[in-house]
Amino acid sequence: MDIFEKQQTIEALKTIIKARWFYTSIILLQATTLKLIFPNTPLPNDFLMSMIFVAVLVLNFGYWAYLRMKPENVNSLILKIIKFCQVSGDQLAMAAIIYFSGTANKQIAMMYIVTIMVASVLYKAKGVALWTLIAMLLYTGLVFLEYLGLLPKLPPEAASQTAFKFLKGETNLTKMLLIGFNTYIMAAALYAVYLANIFRKREKRLRNKTDEVIKKSEVLNLQTQELTQSKDQLQDALVISDVARRAATQARDEAEKANLELKKKIDELEKFYKITVGREVRMAELKSEMKELKKKIKE
Repeated sequence: MDIFEKQQTIEALKTIIKARWFYTSIILLQATTLKLIFPNTPLPNDFLMSMIFVAVLVLNFGYWAYLRMKPENVNSLILKIIKFCQVSGDQLAMAAIIYFSGTANKQIAMMYIVTIMVASVLYKAKGVALWTLIAMLLYTGLVFLEYLGLLPKLPPEAASQTAFKFLKGETNLTKMLLIGFNTYIMAAALYAVYLANIFRKREKRLRNKTDEVIKKSEVLNLQTQELTQSKDQLQDALVISDVARRAATQARDEAEKANLELKKKIDELEKFYKITVGREVRMAELKSEMKELKKKIKE
């Protein structure tokens, strides 16, 4: 189970858990109201009723508490078990309520349709069909148990309070009830399959969009890495350029210093040249004067 499927399953389970708080409370309220107004209404005894609802609510709270964890911390096997228990637990709980109430001829049997709707959220068409078949088998088994007189017997005063007729030995009524229930449950299954296909199509589109986003994110990450690498290279080039600039500045300063020293030496040489050349010229003049004086002396 990949992270996408896990997230989708967790969100679906959270929705189902919230819905279960609601319809479980409605069933409990209805049973309590009937018990208060019609004490002899055929319902499970208080202890059994309490145990069934406490078990359902405790499990529901446990599911909710576990699924509050981060999706990556949720164990895939435990998640599959929780997913399996969402439909099976409700169907068994309703079977227990019907069994201990003493008659399968009760309106609560229609709550099996709710479990089929739950299956449409969690499973594909085959899963919906499987849970529909299980619901039909469970209820049909309860009807046959009552027809054979194998359900818990109710006191006469409780039997007189029920608005429905008991099925024991009532062949025609049993057939009518089974035909009606199974027809309704199959119609609900067809609708649930339709919903399941819609959910799967939406999930597929969402998965495709998620994959596209992931691919774009990967491309963006790659581009970000390339930009980061280019930035690092540019930064290195800037550092090298700065070093080169400093070296060039230092070389220029040294060249200017050398030029100043060279100019100083040139100036010194020019002074020396002027002094030397002037002396040579003066010596040449003196020699010429000496020649003239010697000539005059001879004359």
